[in-house]
Amino acid sequence: MKRTSAIIACLATFASPALAGEESESTNWLPGSQPAEAVIEDSESEITPEQIADRIKELEIELIKLKKAAGVYGKGKKIALPKNGIYVQADIGIQQREWSGENGNTQLFFNEGLYGGLAVGYRYDRNFRFAFEYSEMNNDVSDMRAGNGGQLFRDPKNKDVILQDGSSKVSGNGDVKLQSYTLNAYYDLNGFGHERRFRPYLGAGIGLQTSTLKGVTPSFFPFAGLGAEANGASTDPVMTLEAGISYLATDQAEFFLGGKYSFVDGFLLENTDFGNLQPQGSRNWILKTGVRYTF
Repeated sequence: MKRTSAIIACLATFASPALAGEESESTNWLPGSQPAEAVIEDSESEITPEQIADRIKELEIELIKLKKAAGVYGKGKKIALPKNGIYVQADIGIQQREWSGENGNTQLFFNEGLYGGLAVGYRYDRNFRFAFEYSEMNNDVSDMRAGNGGQLFRDPKNKDVILQDGSSKVSGNGDVKLQSYTLNAYYDLNGFGHERRFRPYLGAGIGLQTSTLKGVTPSFFPFAGLGAEANGASTDPVMTLEAGISYLATDQAEFFLGGKYSFVDGFLLENTDFGNLQPQGSRNWILKTGVRYTF
């Protein structure tokens, strides 16, 4: 009897944990079963293979961006990157101005001249930068010719025609100075060569250009006792286009070689010795080199 009573007591303990002094909880003892709340939590935390693959791609892209930002790509290869921030630039070169003149009147032809420029800019990132630039060009007048259906000059005193349409070129005196103030935007392409230090660039600018004539007259006028000459200035909108290549010596210093085209549609020069003149603008082709330094 004693043995039977002990067995019954053990079975009662297993059947009711509360009798053994444990906390009373509603527990499902069926094999493989879980509480309803646990099932809901597990279903919400499941990630599909597609989601895992997408997340891996996102992390790989982030890693590539971090490597590029650090100047490293591929298997430890270094990219030389320019420093962002404010920079100054100075350039010098040669330029050729296309002929200029008035329809039906004077045509001017120019010798090659020098080009010089100074700029203050800001590099936004490895590709984009902006700059405010002052540039100056000067061309001596080489020849003059009467335009189609017109005349070269009249004697301002007796109004006699000096040269008419169909005349050959005559040599000229005087020079024309062009001063430009432009706001430029540039795009630097990704580089090539050693550490990708050679970087092609493209640029465009808009602003104002002042054309100043000094002593422009046919060269025979002084010998003929005619003292008339064109002097005057006019300021008009200008547009520029640029392309070239830079070499990144350090992250702060760059050297560059490039070409530039400057275009003005028309000028108005008032009250010269030959009356009001309206040349057909200026068109200059420029080859320049210079240095750029970022602080």
